[in-house]
Amino acid sequence: MSTRRTRSAVHRQILTATTTAAVLTAVLTGCTQDAKDTGDGAPPKPSAPASAATASPSASVDPLAADKAEVQAAYDRYWQVLVAAYAKSDSKGTDLKKVSTADAYVQTENGLAGLRDAGQVIVGSPQHSKTSITFKQGNKLKTAVITDCVDISHWKPVDKKTGKEISLPPERLLRYITTLTAEKWPDGWMILEENFQDQTC
Repeated sequence: MSTRRTRSAVHRQILTATTTAAVLTAVLTGCTQDAKDTGDGAPPKPSAPASAATASPSASVDPLAADKAEVQAAYDRYWQVLVAAYAKSDSKGTDLKKVSTADAYVQTENGLAGLRDAGQVIVGSPQHSKTSITFKQGNKLKTAVITDCVDISHWKPVDKKTGKEISLPPERLLRYITTLTAEKWPDGWMILEENFQDQTC
């Protein structure tokens, strides 16, 4: 299933913290220089007060931006692993156990077993859009809910020996909504559950 386009937040919190530190350094340096005696007997000039915009540059920054970036990266990696596994109908040699667990892992292994029994693999890659990430409150571990629109029109099952595309019912959904649950473990975010909704997007 997909190597999706990456939409990382580029460490917005780190950039904001760096900007804040630079502003504070400039203000403090200005105050120190202004406090020095000018040598002409004139009293030191008071420094100009920092504007409200300068004083709080991070006021509009999403406090969950870093967590969302981590979840997005884990979700991208999850789909990269799925694409690799389904392309050979086998999780051996992939990082499936490093990106998923519980129902999500079992669900994938069952799907791969079904493909092997049918002598099929899935080639190509799905596309993703409208991805959203929210967080559950009150859980022992950080828990994220990922909602995504998956387009499988370019991700198709084929006969493993002949490479011939498998005919599927024309009424099947080519774009559908999927909802996943992820937890932050010591080694990173893990996908626990994935629910496919019978709903187009």
